[in-house]
Amino acid sequence: MTASSQAHVGKRIVLTVLWTILLIAGVTIGILALVPNVQTAIQNASGAVAGGAFAPSIAVALVLLGLWGIAANNRNLKHAVDIISEADRARKETIQLESTRYLQK
Repeated sequence: MTASSQAHVGKRIVLTVLWTILLIAGVTIGILALVPNVQTAIQNASGAVAGGAFAPSIAVALVLLGLWGIAANNRNLKHAVDIISEADRARKETIQLESTRYLQK
């Protein structure tokens, strides 16, 4: 496996982790916004929580964004791994053919 292909797979893994973090953040905000006692406790602790409709909409957006990103990166990661394994198979086959050609002479 070349360094270039390893870098692409690593990048896709990092992006999958990023999308998973966004998904978890969206679910967390959704729970905080929908559970009445938690929202009241947060509002009492700090005045940073905005209106009632803002937090759920952000939560839904983050969850959908996270799911979309995970699905897209998973698809890309599978494709990259398939291409790498196919190239490795072709490389091994070429090495085998080359070695048998020299043995026949």
